[in-house]
Amino acid sequence: MRIIVVGASGLIGNIAFKEFSMDPAYDVFGTYFSQNTEGLLHLDMMDKKEVGEVMSEINPDIIFHPAANANAEYCESHPVETRKTNVDGSRNLIEAAKETGAKLVFFSSDYVFDGLDGPYSEEDAPNPINEYGRQKLEIENLIRNALSNYLIIRTTVVYGWELKGKNFVIQVIRNLSNNLKMNVANDQFGSPTYANNMVQIVKELVGLNKTGLYNVVGRDVMDRYSFAKKVTGVFGLNADLIAPTTTDKLGQKAKRPMKAGMKTTKVQNVVTTHILCVDDGLKEMKKEQMGGIS
Repeated sequence: MRIIVVGASGLIGNIAFKEFSMDPAYDVFGTYFSQNTEGLLHLDMMDKKEVGEVMSEINPDIIFHPAANANAEYCESHPVETRKTNVDGSRNLIEAAKETGAKLVFFSSDYVFDGLDGPYSEEDAPNPINEYGRQKLEIENLIRNALSNYLIIRTTVVYGWELKGKNFVIQVIRNLSNNLKMNVANDQFGSPTYANNMVQIVKELVGLNKTGLYNVVGRDVMDRYSFAKKVTGVFGLNADLIAPTTTDKLGQKAKRPMKAGMKTTKVQNVVTTHILCVDDGLKEMKKEQMGGIS
């Protein structure tokens, strides 16, 4: 099967590109947008013509779509710009999936919920309270209305080694390794998710030819401060540099779903891949080798 990973230079995309490439059942292609990476094709998903040309040339069976501007603060401050990237770009990929008959695997977020009564199942009604969440939900609805052969994967607080070093765990490692203090919210709850484990589960769903909506997150639901403390324990960092605080004191522009996170009952009933807890995910991450984290 031919698979194209859109955004293969990002955290989820890069891991997916490597994971599928190791399986001889797949012929794997990957794309980048701004971060030129050897072995990847350039693709601006906002450029409908380029999307059409690339998809026509590759003719994929599966379009793997984790690409997005996932910075909630930036989305809140720049809704028009980020909607062009996230929503309009996704619409081009949806149309390409429809034209080629490819399965679209799209990555969404628990930010589609208001965070009043989490953790959430696939049956719970979305109610986003920030721009990023609204964009994700709009893309989900576009997919449902246009396609029948799709997977929508809701995930959250995804961590792992990545070149850009944007995720929360790497921020904690970098700051504390440089003896920098961090104020971390103790009232924002989510489901920390080790990217490698999540991709393995999604790969199994693809192999089983599953369609529809699945929550694919780590086993635990915890607040950000407790998560940061777990990071210090596993990586041998100074926990005294982390101070608990409340969200309202952080001055974030985008509202956060406070009691969020997601339930994994549905996916656990389908896959055999073990869903990792935070301790195990961080230990697996520690085993991985990555340079340039400083």
